Amino acid sequence: MALYHFSVRNVSRGKGQMVVASAAYISGQRIFDSYYNKIHDYTSKSGVIFTEILTPEYVPERLTDRETLWNEVEHVERNNKAQLAYSFDIALQNELTLEENIRLAKEFCQEQFVARGMIVDLAVHEGKAENEEEPDNPHFHVLVPIRPFTEEGIWGNKQRREYILDEDGNRVKDAKGKDMFNAVSTTGWNDPELLKEWRRAWTEKVNGKFRECHMASRIDHRSYKEQGIDLIPTIHEGYEVRAMEKKGIKTVIGELNRAIRQFNQMFISLKESIQWMKTAYEEMKAELDRRQNPTLLESLQDYYDKKTQGRPPLPNFYAEMKQRGKNLSNLQEFAKSISYLQTHQIETMDDLQERIEELNGVVSVSKKEISEKRKQLKELENLEKMAEVIKTNQPLIDEYNHFYFQKRRERYYQQHKKEINYYRKCERELKQHLDKNGKVPTARWKREKEELQAGIEELKADNQPYQEELTFVKKVQSCADIARRDREMAEADTSGRLEEKREKQVKFPTFYTVQAKEILEENGKAEQQPLNQSEQNPEKKTSLLRKLDEKKKECAERDAKQQAVKKKRNYDMSL
Repeated sequence: MALYHFSVRNVSRGKGQMVVASAAYISGQRIFDSYYNKIHDYTSKSGVIFTEILTPEYVPERLTDRETLWNEVEHVERNNKAQLAYSFDIALQNELTLEENIRLAKEFCQEQFVARGMIVDLAVHEGKAENEEEPDNPHFHVLVPIRPFTEEGIWGNKQRREYILDEDGNRVKDAKGKDMFNAVSTTGWNDPELLKEWRRAWTEKVNGKFRECHMASRIDHRSYKEQGIDLIPTIHEGYEVRAMEKKGIKTVIGELNRAIRQFNQMFISLKESIQWMKTAYEEMKAELDRRQNPTLLESLQDYYDKKTQGRPPLPNFYAEMKQRGKNLSNLQEFAKSISYLQTHQIETMDDLQERIEELNGVVSVSKKEISEKRKQLKELENLEKMAEVIKTNQPLIDEYNHFYFQKRRERYYQQHKKEINYYRKCERELKQHLDKNGKVPTARWKREKEELQAGIEELKADNQPYQEELTFVKKVQSCADIARRDREMAEADTSGRLEEKREKQVKFPTFYTVQAKEILEENGKAEQQPLNQSEQNPEKKTSLLRKLDEKKKECAERDAKQQAVKKKRNYDMSL
């Protein structure tokens, strides 16, 4: 049965405790204590199966030595009542292997302690039970210096002072005239909320491993009251009862407590099993929903599987090689699609549509800028054309202006009306674009055209990768949509075939029976005429059978037409 135990205490010099001795005990080693000038030897201690010191990256290598680390901790603390280290005692699980337990302990220490800048002395104990009837107690110890080691390579401050101020902002004095203050931790490692977070994190890590191994066992960091579990409390045994039980003498209170513990364990196991079944149900439900609503990757896989598989055998070697090349191309497209989706973290069709809209926005902005530049370019080209018209038709206008008599001018105008009017129109337009000297700025227009053309080409080059990506993403979306439609059509086709099969099983025998009765009624002998009378008259029997066959044939033809109409309707609906 999975058990939860997570305790933490302070190793305090004021309580007569020595942190070097604690380190020697949890590691089962012989360590010299330079602060007290004595040796702590626990090499005879059995059950220590793994030890390691974990440190942040900036901690120097010398502190990975256990003796150096804890002697420094002892010497850096000068107060006779100094708190030296946090000592954790955390239960491991009998349901897991030794390697799995060690891996869990290391990962937990790395994620929760080292990541916060702590130096961790980790030791895993086997916890073999002396009595075979009792379960083993595997656990691990963690020693963490309370004083932080800074990135500057020195031991930092454990606390800082926050002075108490009055309403005017002045420091408040105590009875001895000293400033009153509150000692605030510089690390926050002693925060009760952080301890709750550690307890919860360890629970989630162990339960996650149980789920990974498909085990029903679970642990819970909450109290029985918080869990809503009403367990029977044990009876206080007292010193005498415990002494008798230790000697092997069974007592009434001891037997009762053993029965209570056994019942409580059964009750907890039952609650855990129920919780496991609820969790398994939710996971199976989620898996079923996932299969009914395939992901984007699954839809793409269905599309390319259908594209490369299930093809009829090809007639010759050349065609087969050509098909193999297409299959390879499809495989490369599929790999490219998967790589793109993973790179951009696209998991659903909504994510894909969002990416398409994003690319559309970028492409549309570039296209708008290109369109504006092309419009400006066209205006410059029109101005150049009008300037060319002015230059070409200038002799004609000069001759027109040379005529003095009105009639001759009018006759000349009628002969060249189109050219003169167009010249005047171009002249009016160009007046707005002449330079300061009243001349046509042809050179400037040419320069502006070149700049606009270069800008268009640059925008095209910048826009091309986005345009290609947009085309590719739209193709991926199209493939996924095709796969989903095919899946829906296949499901609808399957249900339609089942319905059609049921109709055939029920409809046709009943239909033929009704038609046979109608034929008999037409002859006036459906129910009154006995069978032997029809046998006595072979001509009537032959006529009756012939009519029955004709009716069957007519019904079969009618049914075939109905089925053809039905198939055509289903095909039209699918389109």
